[in-house]
Amino acid sequence: SDLNIVLFILLYFTLYFLIIRILKNIRLRFEKLEELEGEFIFTYLRKLSKKEIYFSLEEIKTVFFTRMIIKNDEFGNLTLFIILEDEYAIKLQKKENIILFFKSCKENKPELYDKFLKNAPMGINISAIMDREIENYKNKWKGSK
Repeated sequence: SDLNIVLFILLYFTLYFLIIRILKNIRLRFEKLEELEGEFIFTYLRKLSKKEIYFSLEEIKTVFFTRMIIKNDEFGNLTLFIILEDEYAIKLQKKENIILFFKSCKENKPELYDKFLKNAPMGINISAIMDREIENYKNKWKGSK
């Protein structure tokens, strides 16, 4: 009957969105950025297989944020795209990876750090927030070693 069809469609969409959300969470948990003196290894999940990209600060053409939520003077959700010289795009969605990226810029190429911070949405000045987030990140890692 019509009711069964409607229920089936609702169930189908509910399951579909649940599965997509679960896969997104798995992908997000898998995302990892490692850094050493401006050189990076980015590990991510793509079509259920592990991929790694190696890149350095010298190879970066530009960066831009596609999502930035600021609450209580710190970042909530962030999404950052890093565009390399060969037009390859790296999408960082984990806040700690984005903070690590900017920490590396600040320590290894301060001019890039200043340039990239200007790419915040609507020209918002985020340098004070980013500086504080970097300090918090450093203190967090100092305490855990």
